[in-house]
Amino acid sequence: MKKNIQNTDISVNEFLRIKDIRGDLLYTTDNLVQTYIQVFPQNTRLKTLKEQANIALNLARELSTETESFALYLTNRPIDVSKMTDYQVELMEKETDTQIQGLLQKRIEALNSLSNTGIALEEEIYIRIWLKDREGAEDALNVRKNRLVQSLLNAGFKSKFLTEKELQQLCDSFTNPDTTTSQYYLGGV
Repeated sequence: MKKNIQNTDISVNEFLRIKDIRGDLLYTTDNLVQTYIQVFPQNTRLKTLKEQANIALNLARELSTETESFALYLTNRPIDVSKMTDYQVELMEKETDTQIQGLLQKRIEALNSLSNTGIALEEEIYIRIWLKDREGAEDALNVRKNRLVQSLLNAGFKSKFLTEKELQQLCDSFTNPDTTTSQYYLGGV
């Protein structure tokens, strides 16, 4: 038996189920209210294995009291290297040594190559938390996000709440495969 399937155009908001964004809260058409916390990554490559293990253990200990589900969203976004390129050009214009000028020119070319190929990426980490949209959900979500931010700080990670504009930009990253590669993990209970 053949089913009659119609291709229907839907908007990004319909696909992502976004009903509204107010402040740092996102409301969905399936009656959830959610917020995102940006976690600033640490470069652990310069740390010893023992230091790396301690970071992981501290983070696990701090998040072990989290009893509600959450999602971890990892994404990369292109880095704007134009200021660095401009600075290199400025240095080259002031330099009189032709060897140093040649090195600066190669650095400018490398920066332009990174910029043009999209290789210059910065990792971004977000924690998404949510509740059913009902009376008091916003207050309960605020308590939870404050507790999570404190737990992250106790584990040595800086984090912040997203502004309305940043939340809109994050939503855009879900639908912009040319500027982002993303991974999504569910955690919690």
